[in-house]
Amino acid sequence: MLPLFFAALANVVGLGVIVPLLPFYAEGAGASPQQIAWLFAIFSGAQFLTAPLWGRLSDRIGRKPVIVISLLGTALGYVWLAFADGLAGIFLARAFSGVMNGWLATSQAYVADVTPPEGRAKGMGMLGAAFGIGFIIGPALGGYLVGGGTPDFELPILLAAGSSGLALAVALFALEEPQRHGAAAPTESLKIAGIARVVPILAVMIGLNFGIFFVFAGMESTFAVWCGQALAMGPRDVGYYLSFAGVVGVVVQGWLVGKLAPRVGEGWLVTAGLVALAAALALLPTSTSPPMLLTPIALLSLGFGLATPALVSLVSRTASEDIRGGALGVSQSAQSLGRILGPAWAGFAFASFGRDWPFFSGALILLPLVAVAAAMTRRLRA
Repeated sequence: MLPLFFAALANVVGLGVIVPLLPFYAEGAGASPQQIAWLFAIFSGAQFLTAPLWGRLSDRIGRKPVIVISLLGTALGYVWLAFADGLAGIFLARAFSGVMNGWLATSQAYVADVTPPEGRAKGMGMLGAAFGIGFIIGPALGGYLVGGGTPDFELPILLAAGSSGLALAVALFALEEPQRHGAAAPTESLKIAGIARVVPILAVMIGLNFGIFFVFAGMESTFAVWCGQALAMGPRDVGYYLSFAGVVGVVVQGWLVGKLAPRVGEGWLVTAGLVALAAALALLPTSTSPPMLLTPIALLSLGFGLATPALVSLVSRTASEDIRGGALGVSQSAQSLGRILGPAWAGFAFASFGRDWPFFSGALILLPLVAVAAAMTRRLRA
């Protein structure tokens, strides 16, 4: 588990470098706010098409080979991005990175393979904590290296490539293939019957996954531009505030989820996370100075940190071993679809209704999802 944690951490440091800089990098190449939103969406579109394939491939050939191939592709995608020629090159580089981003769903399947069901949420939380730490280190490094005045984007993007290269080395030399499928394989008829029984509840979980990422990605794709217009913040300032979000995320996913899941269950963690996300999005546009962002950012990290590992744990526990990688791949595709449509909606709302509306509309969308999550939780406990 530790090699997987460190590989994920190194890779997410690279992602943390990229996320706050990418809108400004694209803006410097002539992108409009809506095109910036589509830049986030194209990565997710490629991921949407390929995540189930990576998941099923990992069910067949093993988790480690898929993780290694994916991390290699991620590093190459960052090199391409650093030397991209114009806006079209930036879009193509991000599309390639999306195609190769099969490591996350496969890593989740790896965690599910090596943890008992009662410890699954804690294991997913530790993987999420790698994201939190990565988003402490990455944005701070990227914000420092990009500099003030005339930004230097090439150096931090190459740093991201090196960070993914380090993740590749850890996965290649330290990660061991988990022991799986110890019991006798079920017959094909039993497989079909088992899948049919779990499809309805899996569909609800995957739908909730889509909704969370639709709203969160819409916020994410417009947050830096909103900060620039509403609060006159630059890429370095945004990077530092995202590092604060990472600190909160580490505490929530690395410690709080593991403490709460055995006591209240994953379903109620999902519900509570959705409530916190809705409150954060409603508060964010009311911030009139950078320090006022601290409360909604903390609530965003709290809500996302509670809901996402709990949902992944529920999917992995509901799906049988022989379809676990595929189920988590489909769940990852639902996230990717949210990351496609969420930024598209957010860009449209930003341009058509005003810069605050990606956040207000996200809060409104989350309200019915709270009721769905609560109903799902009651059904799981029945």
